[in-house]
Parts: sequence; C-alpha cells; structure tokens
Amino acid sequence: MKYRPVRDRCCQNEKCQEHLKLDKGNIIRHSKYRLHKSRGDFDKVVQMTVEGVGISSISRIKCFSWNTIFRWQYLACQAAGEFNNQNLKDIELIEFQADEICTFTGIKKKPMWIFVAIEVWSRIWISKVVGSRNYRNIKTLLNQVIDSCRIVNPFIFTTDGFEPFRVEKFTWISA
Repeated sequence: MKYRPVRDRCCQNEKCQEHLKLDKGNIIRHSKYRLHKSRGDFDKVVQMTVEGVGISSISRIKCFSWNTIFRWQYLACQAAGEFNNQNLKDIELIEFQADEICTFTGIKKKPMWIFVAIEVWSRIWISKVVGSRNYRNIKTLLNQVIDSCRIVNPFIFTTDGFEPFRVEKFTWISA
C-alpha cells in the first residue's frame, strides 16, 4: 500500500543528506499498529469486544467506522496470539477440552472451521486452528497442546466425539 507523501515522512534535519527527500527508507515508524486514534480508544474497543459487544454496536457507540473496529479487533487478536505463542509454555494438563465450530466467510458454500483446545481447570485457551474439518487440523491442534503443556499425570480429555479426536490415533509423550 503506497501512502501519500506528507511532511513528516521525510527527514526534517537540515544537516541530513536526505533532508526533505521522500521515500528514502530512512524514516522508521515506532508505532506498531498505526491506530490513528488514541491508545485508550483502542483499549476500550478491545475491552468491549472481550465483553461480547458486536462490531456494529461498538462502531455506533464509539462513532468509528465498522472497518476501523474490525481492523483493531484483528490487530488485538494477532497480538494475543503472539503473546500466547511466547508465554504459554509448561502448562500442567489436568483436563482439556477440544471442540470445533463451523462459521462462514463470504458465501455459505465455503464453511470455515475453528478448532479450539482449552485447559478446563485454569480456563486457558491453549490452542486454536482455523481451516477445513479434517484429521490434519485436529492433529495440528493436539500437537500444539502437547508442545504447550506439561503432562505429569493422566488427564481428562473431553470432546464432542468427532472421529478424528479419538485419542488412540495419537501418541501422547510425557516429557
């Protein structure tokens, strides 16, 4: 995406050899998300999302466009995913529940499945996978659980009975 040249995207230092020259790659943004609104507004939108308020309602309440709310929710989701990938390690697995839900994007002829795994006792969402409802995605989900958890004792595994979730198809290795 190409941005319109604006004054602050070129060097303002008169002693710099790139002074007032655009698109030289010497100007680096230090803002990760480019919100164009206050961080407080972003935090309030994310909090409303966590509380279950829908995009359209948030858009009306905050007087921001629907697309802005959607983009902020996407950014928050990405940041949460990065946080989980870096910090969810060595969780003791006591009871975990795996399930899947069908949703649609665009047309109803192309369903999208969201697979989730939660450690029930701690209420930590250990893993998620988005894709087709198949064995490969179930295996990815369960392998992410194995990578993130510490299996010390036998644990309880609950699911809806979808055939690929059958435990004997997987080798559970305790470290």
